[in-house]
Amino acid sequence: MSIESKLELPGFKHVFPLTVKWGDMDAMGHVNNTRYFYYGESARFEFLLKLFPQAAAMDTSDLEYGFALAYADTKFKVSLTYPDQVLVGTSVIKIEETEFHLKHSIYSSKMSCEAAVSTARVVSFDFKHSKRRALDAKAVDMLEQYRG
Repeated sequence: MSIESKLELPGFKHVFPLTVKWGDMDAMGHVNNTRYFYYGESARFEFLLKLFPQAAAMDTSDLEYGFALAYADTKFKVSLTYPDQVLVGTSVIKIEETEFHLKHSIYSSKMSCEAAVSTARVVSFDFKHSKRRALDAKAVDMLEQYRG
């Protein structure tokens, strides 16, 4: 699957393309492990921006609420190398009262396989009062549309 295709990954309604850069590699000749977290972060931000544009502001001082990353992990399957194009699929795997869990699949176009899979726990956060807040019904409905 090339990056120029329809940006589809089976099981994922949200797909974000990224280009592996020479600077992503480390002294071992493969993409540094920290970059996989960056790839997930980039896809997660675009996902949240699509669903909740008002809550993805960079300045949290005027936000009624927003989202904060509470946990992230990655299982590495194969080493990415430059050059490559990756597709990062995002799906919702769990929704709770104040948080939701995402799965990211990092797919290598060059190798035609999943290079890594990561999960993230994102909390709904009231920045003015520095505490979690319940997800409203509209947010839950929007997240449900991306359940994998």
